Amino acid sequence: MNKIKMIAAYKMLMVIAVLLLAGCKYEDGPAISLRSKKARAANTWQIDKAFENGVDRTNEYKNTFVNYQMVMNKDLSYTLSYRPFNISNLEEKGAWDFSDKKNAITFIPTGNSSGGEWRILRLKEHEAWVLQTIDGKEVELRMKD
Repeated sequence: MNKIKMIAAYKMLMVIAVLLLAGCKYEDGPAISLRSKKARAANTWQIDKAFENGVDRTNEYKNTFVNYQMVMNKDLSYTLSYRPFNISNLEEKGAWDFSDKKNAITFIPTGNSSGGEWRILRLKEHEAWVLQTIDGKEVELRMKD
């Protein structure tokens, strides 16, 4: 019986080691996740906090991008919608996919719009932190579903 327990413990340690080695390696985590990166990214994201070059600009972003909502679907399509300065509705649709060894997400809008990229800092089931460069500024968006 002792030998069986040792073999079971060894197998459990091997499973844990594999999970740790194959876990998520984003700057701000998580260190390990049982959900795939695609399953965690496919969500409806809303701005929780926004930083420009490290300075908290959450109020400005929430007033500029009113009702910001990024819907990322498992079929790799997306819909971005918000009300710029709460004046009119803006909507963009297109495709998304991982790039840079799944350390970034690239957006390819339908039509003539230019695409964009988010560098992933944290990607959890209900929380995503991404970094993008806009007009020479590093913009970090911390989003929740």
